[in-house]
Amino acid sequence: MYPKLKTCDCLLFSLTAILCLLLFISCKAKEKKFESQIIMFEDFDKPGKPLSDVGFEWSFVNDMYPNQQKWEDFVPGDGYAYITIDAETDNDTDETFPFQTISFKNIGPGHRLVMFAKGIAVSGVGGFIFTYNEDTTFDEIDIEIVPDDAGTLPEGHQTNPPNGWTDARFNSWSNSSLSDYKPEGSFKKPVINSKGRKISLNDDMFHTYTIEWNHFQGGDGRNGKIDFYIDNVLQQTITTPVPNGPSDVIMGFRQMSWTGLLNWSGTHTMLIDWVKAETIEP
Repeated sequence: MYPKLKTCDCLLFSLTAILCLLLFISCKAKEKKFESQIIMFEDFDKPGKPLSDVGFEWSFVNDMYPNQQKWEDFVPGDGYAYITIDAETDNDTDETFPFQTISFKNIGPGHRLVMFAKGIAVSGVGGFIFTYNEDTTFDEIDIEIVPDDAGTLPEGHQTNPPNGWTDARFNSWSNSSLSDYKPEGSFKKPVINSKGRKISLNDDMFHTYTIEWNHFQGGDGRNGKIDFYIDNVLQQTITTPVPNGPSDVIMGFRQMSWTGLLNWSGTHTMLIDWVKAETIEP
């Protein structure tokens, strides 16, 4: 036979059970408390400058293809944004590292940025979604795509499916120097699928490009956490440096020293179906 519990033991047992139940309910309540909220969604279904939600101002830069002279050239109103470039350098309005972009401001940490686009992988330029803010220092978070990164071995690899792959750079700067670009977190690697296999984005298909951006003081050498995803597959995480202030969000192309040669003719267009910003749990 089991020994009889004393009254105080029964009371202690009951109080413990109640406290455990209250703790469980509290934890569940906290789990349900946070709900992600979309604070900006743009599907480019109206011609001209995107209005999006109040507080997000849009702009464009047309260094690489001045023929896109007005907002209706970028956003004709058919549900897509068109960012077009050519391989000619004589018509570039910036002789160093020209841009062709659309952008909006401002987004800070605690947000997920997602772009659904195709045509981002073009030889000779970096296709990207990135954040940027500059004062006496600068903050930046990048997903940069190029078929064959001149700074990544093996150079000259296949870039088209089914056997080729696309290179990417995942970067972060926070309060970084405008002269030596430090501190910096930068990773150069091929894009991978859910099985860890290198894949090509030069496939005329739409893909999702996601930046999840949180800033916090971890006390263990971290100052935040940035997760970079392509098609919901985690490509890279950066924990330092991590910016902590609002930045512009920029999408498009740029010609840079590591992006290789413009070895094609005619034009290329990045087609953006939609872009959104939503809150994420810190």
